[in-house]
Amino acid sequence: MLPSGTTVVCSMPSANRDEQVFADADDMVLSRSPNPHLTFGVGPHSCLGQSLARTELQVTLDVLLRKLPTLQLAVSIDELQRVEGLLVGGLRTVPVRW
Repeated sequence: MLPSGTTVVCSMPSANRDEQVFADADDMVLSRSPNPHLTFGVGPHSCLGQSLARTELQVTLDVLLRKLPTLQLAVSIDELQRVEGLLVGGLRTVPVRW
């Protein structure tokens, strides 16, 4: 029980890394199914642009991988540096070669 007046902050990125929901929660597993992530929210709070974002990502990856079939990381995965933020995260750089 939280005392009255306690500030609570929901961290969406943390929710998507819940080991009780996702096996290997810190790993990006594109084939994970089912994938009950909260990235685009849910219910009345779901992102209106999620269909566009998914379509853009699918088209971009399809074209990129079709045009550059030998695309691969130019460094080991251990060398990639994460950028962590309150709402978004990512990688500082992603060196590639083809």
